[in-house]
Formats: sequence, structure tokens, C-alpha cells
Amino acid sequence: MLEAAIKQQLETLFQGLNHKIEFVLDPSDHDKQAELVEMLDDVAATSSDLSVSYSKNQAPTPRFAIHRDGEATGIVFQGIPGGHEFTSLILAVLNTAGKGKLPDSGLVQRIKRVQPIEVKTYVSLSCEQCPTIVQAFNQIVLAHGAIKHTMIDGGHIPEELEAMGIQGVPSVWVGGEMIHSGRGSLAELITKLEENFADKSVAPKEQDLGHYGVAVLGGGPAGASAAIYSVRKGIK
Repeated sequence: MLEAAIKQQLETLFQGLNHKIEFVLDPSDHDKQAELVEMLDDVAATSSDLSVSYSKNQAPTPRFAIHRDGEATGIVFQGIPGGHEFTSLILAVLNTAGKGKLPDSGLVQRIKRVQPIEVKTYVSLSCEQCPTIVQAFNQIVLAHGAIKHTMIDGGHIPEELEAMGIQGVPSVWVGGEMIHSGRGSLAELITKLEENFADKSVAPKEQDLGHYGVAVLGGGPAGASAAIYSVRKGIK
């Protein structure tokens, strides 16, 4: 299913993952199940640290979870992550293995103050904005440790989309309520989670920024001049 050139690129990307990453498939009678199995087998064949296994949970549509060292990460794909979402799958593997990019410490602290929730992002494989949302929530899952995120290909469940009134993607839902629609950044999504699902029992931690002799606030000519002056005078 995957072209030889793509397989070669993945072999390079997945060198030295340092963790055993497992694609855990739910058995399904869906006519697209074989296509998903073939894709995951091809991806897993590019690294000895990747493997495919099966759960005991029968699913109506193709579905799999990503596990690390035998433990569920909370990242789930319902559908075949092809098209624009193939990148989301590859980044999920790299981030899960610690070789990708995760939020900085300040954002991680904010993520940790969110309740353990289950997030569902409805997408279309032709949607150019959807991967940004999917990848952001997968980062949030890995940073938090108790949040679950499922990417759902709406093309497999048109009746469900109609019943829910979803007219555009990406559409993000938690507990039967839509919390976000359309494009958005990681910081914006974290803010929405804080506004709706903040865990009041988790106190915010003060971030130690160190000791400085001067702080330059803002930009423009004045800010640039102040920064240059501070450097010349050796002021921290």
C-alpha cells in the first residue's frame, strides 16, 4: 500500500525509537478493515520497534490505538489515517517514542490542570485544517497522561454526523458537546480545555524564570534599543 520511497523515509525517521510502539487493532467486519491492516503492517515493517496486534474488542469501523511499551497512550484513530492524516499518524509515533515535539514546560503545566476527559475530533481525510487539530490533541494526550483523544473519519459514519448536526470539520467534541470547530492552534485549544474542564484541585505551579537586572517588555524601536543597550552593558 505504501510506496517504496515513503517506506524508505519512514525507516530513516523511525531509527532508534527507544520504545516499543504497538498499533493495537480492534477486529472489524468493515469492508475497509483490510486496507487499514495493510497500512499498519507496512508502517510497522519499517522499524523493529513497531508492531501490530489485535484487541478483543469488536468494532463497527476500522479502529486502532497506539500503545507504548505495552501501555495505552490514549491516542486512538477511528478510520484509516490516510491523506492529510497520514502525517498525524507518523507524528503520533514519533511523539509517543519521545523523538518528536511536545509542548513546552509552561503549556504542559496548563495541560496538567485539565480534568481527565475523552476528546473526539471528527475529520475528513481531504480536510487541510484537520491534521493541525488532531496533532495538537495528540500532543495534549501525551503531555497529560490521563486524557484520551480519538480521531474519527466522518466518511465512515455519515449517519452519525447527520444526527449530531456536524456540518463542517474539524469538529471537536467532549461528552456529547461540541467545544471547537474549524482551525485553531495548540494554545487556543488548551485555553478552551481550561475554560471548560479545569481541575480546581490542581494548583498552578509558579514557573522559575530566574533573576534578571532588566526586563524588556514589548517590541518596536524602543524595545530593540533597550535590548541592545542591556547586552552592551552586560546587564542580564
